[in-house]
Amino acid sequence: MRCPRCSLALLDSSPDRKFPEVHALHCDKCDGLWMAQSDLHRLEQAVDVSWIEVRHVPPPEIQAELLTCPACSPARHLNKVQSDRDRKVVLDVCDRCHGVWLDGGELRAIQEKGVLSALVDAVRFFIRGR
Repeated sequence: MRCPRCSLALLDSSPDRKFPEVHALHCDKCDGLWMAQSDLHRLEQAVDVSWIEVRHVPPPEIQAELLTCPACSPARHLNKVQSDRDRKVVLDVCDRCHGVWLDGGELRAIQEKGVLSALVDAVRFFIRGR
C-alpha cells in the first residue's frame, strides 16, 4: 500500500505504546498514518495532559488537498472530516473501507490536551453532574 501524500510504500507500525494491539501503516517521509476507524477511536481514548500544548498539524491548505484511498480499488477520494477531539485536525476518511488517514502530527494533536483545557473539561463535567 502506498502513502496518499508521498506515494511511498507504507510500513507496518504500532502508533501508541499504550495500545500495542493497534496497528497502522506509517509513511517514513511525511509521518502520516493509515488505520481503521475503529483503531483510531481506541487511540482517541488515550489523552495525555501536558503543561503546554504544542500542535504540529499541517496548515489548512495542505489538509484541504484531496487524497485518494490507498486501500480501495478502483481509486476513490477520501472524505474530509473534522476531528471531534481537536477542531484543527481534519481527518481523511474512506466511506467504503472505513480507513482513516492522519497527517503527521494529527494523532498527537488528538491525544494531547493542555492543563488549562483539561481543567475546563473537569469543571464542565462537575457542573453537568449536579
